[in-house]
Amino acid sequence: MMKVGFFGGSFDPIHFGHLRMAKELARLHHLSEVWFCPARHNPHKLERFPTSIEHRLQMVKLAIEDEPCFVLLDCEAKRVGPSYTVDTLKELVEKEQFSKTPRKIYLILSDETVPGFFHWKQPEEIANLVPLLIGSRFQTSQHLKGLEGSPFLCEAINKGWSPTVPFNISSSEIRQKLFEGQDCQKYVPKKVLDYIFQNKLYLAT
Repeated sequence: MMKVGFFGGSFDPIHFGHLRMAKELARLHHLSEVWFCPARHNPHKLERFPTSIEHRLQMVKLAIEDEPCFVLLDCEAKRVGPSYTVDTLKELVEKEQFSKTPRKIYLILSDETVPGFFHWKQPEEIANLVPLLIGSRFQTSQHLKGLEGSPFLCEAINKGWSPTVPFNISSSEIRQKLFEGQDCQKYVPKKVLDYIFQNKLYLAT
């Protein structure tokens, strides 16, 4: 059975950290594809208005178009309200069950999201639906103070823990650097940067 990784998020903007972690997890766990799925409204970031979903979809498309195993999904982009991962995974898993060549879906997370994962909508249901793959800068999860609670979730997280090469910058830091006029070529693919400047995204003027 083919294995695919589901990678959701705001991707505001997508950067080399996202791409590198996806590549490494695909290699480590023999994933045939990685599905990038930008959310129109991330329920964990409702305190800020994201860049329009149309721009974020286009940036992801540009970032992954030269990677044959990377796929853009727009199912969460079409939702009016917040997109919950559990609902998306239920739809995708059900769809695969009726496929002639069903694929096994894994959920890709970064270690930074793990403490908050315990507070997502139905996290145990997520771990029941699909295995977790955690891209991490650390060899184990022992450094995480937030890794406490459901033993079932802790086991699922530890089972999918996957040390990857660190890329220590976030989308919010990149937005700030772009706003300040700093060079971000080492953080963001050139095609994406060109799109950002062409459309005056994140810039002060």
